Amino acid sequence: MGISYKKLREIQNRQMTELSRMTPDNVKLFNQISTIARSTTADEKTQEEWILSAGKEIVQAQQDGRSAHELYGSDLEAAVHTGLGLDEEEDNATSEQPKSLETNSTQPQQQKQPRTPKWYAMIAWASVSFILLIQGGAGLIIGWTDGDIEPFSHISLFSIIVAAVGGIALVEMLRRLAERPDDQGADRNAVPKINLRGIVIYLAVVVLVLFVGYPLRDSLPVFNLAPWVSLVIGIVGLALLRPLFGQKKG
Repeated sequence: MGISYKKLREIQNRQMTELSRMTPDNVKLFNQISTIARSTTADEKTQEEWILSAGKEIVQAQQDGRSAHELYGSDLEAAVHTGLGLDEEEDNATSEQPKSLETNSTQPQQQKQPRTPKWYAMIAWASVSFILLIQGGAGLIIGWTDGDIEPFSHISLFSIIVAAVGGIALVEMLRRLAERPDDQGADRNAVPKINLRGIVIYLAVVVLVLFVGYPLRDSLPVFNLAPWVSLVIGIVGLALLRPLFGQKKG
């Protein structure tokens, strides 16, 4: 049974919601059973809907203080095939598939990480750091050529806000423009669709900041920074991206 790209994305987004509620151990279990389910002979719609229901069961068990591993026992493959309603012949046929195919089938799903406030904070931090880096570098170059460095010797709070919000809007717009249907199943030849609504919303936020903040630009604080100071702050800010916002292992 086929499944539309829109419906597939809806189910997978709900799967990610359940995944975000799980403990690290349960995330590992969920990824294991997802890998097994997607390597079976069941149709894609059945696979994805069962994975979603399994995610809900794992979260419920977690909330009840029970071990999610108890839901599937020691033989995960048998439990998944039973849940999908596959018979023994299909079980054997599936188990003979190369492991590399099983891994590849779940790579797109595992790469889709939910965006969090930390994600947006990282983009804002990087945007402001980059602006300071450019301003400082340009100021130093102008100074070396005996030009007027006054425009490069200060930055307003308004400019910082616009840089942060604009950076987030730009990244989100580019991400939405780059979205493509998954290259598998009946929808692999589907024409990519641009999420105009999402793009318009993010652009509207930037315009709102500009229109609201622009009249206040003279009343907002202005920070006087020598070009070399801006350059140093920009370099340090970009260097701290990984320590501050990188994913911690363990």
